Amino acid sequence: MEMDNRLVGEKTIAFSIAQEILTTSVNLPTIPANATKILAIVRQPKDQIDIPLFVKLVESDPGLFTRILQLANSSFYSEMNKIVSLRSAITRIGLIEIVNSVCLYFFQKMLPKFPALEGFSYDDFWLHSWACAVANRRLGHPNLEMGVLPGDLYMTGILHGIGKLLMAIHYPNEFSQCLRKAREFKCPLHQIEKDVFGTTDALVAANILKSWNLPANVCEGVAFHQMPELAPPEHRIIAGLTQFAYAIAGQSGVGCTGDGITMDLPATYFGQLSKLKLSKPEVQENLVKEILASLKDKAESMTSMPNKPHTQGHESKKPIKSQSVITSDQTKPVKKGIFGWVKSLWTGN
Repeated sequence: MEMDNRLVGEKTIAFSIAQEILTTSVNLPTIPANATKILAIVRQPKDQIDIPLFVKLVESDPGLFTRILQLANSSFYSEMNKIVSLRSAITRIGLIEIVNSVCLYFFQKMLPKFPALEGFSYDDFWLHSWACAVANRRLGHPNLEMGVLPGDLYMTGILHGIGKLLMAIHYPNEFSQCLRKAREFKCPLHQIEKDVFGTTDALVAANILKSWNLPANVCEGVAFHQMPELAPPEHRIIAGLTQFAYAIAGQSGVGCTGDGITMDLPATYFGQLSKLKLSKPEVQENLVKEILASLKDKAESMTSMPNKPHTQGHESKKPIKSQSVITSDQTKPVKKGIFGWVKSLWTGN
């Protein structure tokens, strides 16, 4: 009962903060009509995507269309012939990769920037969000038998941290204090947020997402990814998977979480359940290796310093040694391939 009352209080405070952000602080735009249609496509299984409609929607946005062509003609997908049409780009890159990139483009384009805070920057925020989204989509593969759409998982992974972005803009001093204390005490950021704000960034974010009329599964997955055990039963799986993906992304060292510690997979919600396929140690080990290898390949496509691990100064664990990751303080990395393209979405280069 005490836990229930506490959660009610945290959700009430989160709602109040979200309303203040929506009405008096950050000028958050509404989602354009074409974006709503594209995001509906993002949620669909690959074999159900209406490709002609998707092509039409992307081509109606000149900036997005240009980005896709840049990706198709990057060195990561180098070919003899230059790609000039979206259909050719889909053939070269793959439909799901483009759908994922479109999802990232829209949300990054919509959300405002924030000034760099100690231990937390705009670039690192989006890099980590991307890594979490990639990991989360993989957790939706049918072979894991979790029953959640990969598209919902990707979207939830991209958006799981937008509350941090908004708190950094609206309450920079208080949020900086949270970041500092998380580093100092080597503990999860959301626990410090509860002491400082009375709620978590994820609960604040969920209210913003609901104002955009995003699917309930995505909103609740974001809201409870830090505490899946408290999620409504129908949304507990997506919240738990997003927490699991967050932990894997934290191990990768790609970007920055703001946390003072990297979560061990056995400590996650699904890591503590014994009857699921995902909970088996051998499944987890192979899955983590696969996801980290995928992130590594894409990271190495943009950096001239491969196999140089990045230790997040605010976290207590080092990334796996075999990783190659991107740091915000590397000197003029070579931007190429998909990871360079992804990073260019928020750097503007």
